[in-house]
Amino acid sequence: MGQETRTTEVLGPKCVIETGNPQMGMPGRDSTKILFTNDMAMRFILSHTESGLSKIMAEGTLQVEAGVSPKLPEGITAYKIVAHKGDFDLNVDKGSTKVYAKQIVLQASKEIVIDAPNIRIGSDNDGATKDIKIIGQHVDIKSKKGNLANPLMESSFLKAFDGTLVSDLALIASGSPLAAAAKVGAEVAKKLFG
Repeated sequence: MGQETRTTEVLGPKCVIETGNPQMGMPGRDSTKILFTNDMAMRFILSHTESGLSKIMAEGTLQVEAGVSPKLPEGITAYKIVAHKGDFDLNVDKGSTKVYAKQIVLQASKEIVIDAPNIRIGSDNDGATKDIKIIGQHVDIKSKKGNLANPLMESSFLKAFDGTLVSDLALIASGSPLAAAAKVGAEVAKKLFG
């Protein structure tokens, strides 16, 4: 495909429509491209490539608004993204992802994975998070340290003494809720067997 198939229409100094550009980019040749610019020379580009990739590129902030009309009823889905095949990726290379809503629902047919070096559930402000419920037919929690490790009998301290003659003493020293029962049991055994 040569330059003879290329058509460019200039709608003004800040808007150009181009079709049939023979130059190859990473996703292939552009089929159609609309290029916008502003006084600060910041570009906004809409493009559709011969490989089937369609792109929206903004050098500045890109804002999408939906559901603004007062004629729309409350509770409708005002903004929807549908990927019929393949994955949905959201990359924020040098910042945070923030989602604000009255209610946030994560729903999956197979699994939800939260994977990070540090995970926090609840607010940093004391008393701001009022209720956390974990509901499931099977719940596993593994912990080597922290205030849940001893009550769950998972701490490395308790595992170090597991199966030894002093495992009951280690349980009592751990402060686990089971420690009180072990302490009472030890006292009863002492009274019964000396």
